[in-house]
Amino acid sequence: MNAREAIMEALCAQLAQARFAAPINDCDTWATLSRRLRLWSDVASADQPALFVAEHAENVAFASESLPGKTTLNVDLFIYIAAGRDPDAVPARDLNIALDALNAALAPPAGADRQTLGGLVYHCRIEGRIVKDPGDLDGQGLALVPVKILAP
Repeated sequence: MNAREAIMEALCAQLAQARFAAPINDCDTWATLSRRLRLWSDVASADQPALFVAEHAENVAFASESLPGKTTLNVDLFIYIAAGRDPDAVPARDLNIALDALNAALAPPAGADRQTLGGLVYHCRIEGRIVKDPGDLDGQGLALVPVKILAP
């Protein structure tokens, strides 16, 4: 397996390329991108939209005793948006724009069938249940996006 840190750096570089189809809080990309998760109450509205990349789990599976194991890195992406603080806004719009940008950033490169983070991994993709809270009630929007990275 390639070094975990190299994989995470490549993931963050890929996510940094995300561009929004329409501005969010006057930004066309993340106002904040960090690998150190913070509470949304500690992220000012001016620093949103924010994307936090959190490593929380790994799974190692073996097909047989004679073959090396396969490691799946489970990464959680936390998106924070402050659109709900504007009573005239539709906060779900900003979450949808941010999620579309993540999908585009993690899409396979042209001519490829999967995202390999420059050949470091077998695949890197959004996989699983995405949790969305646009912030209609309290003004703070959040999405939790699971990413699976299969490291050969």
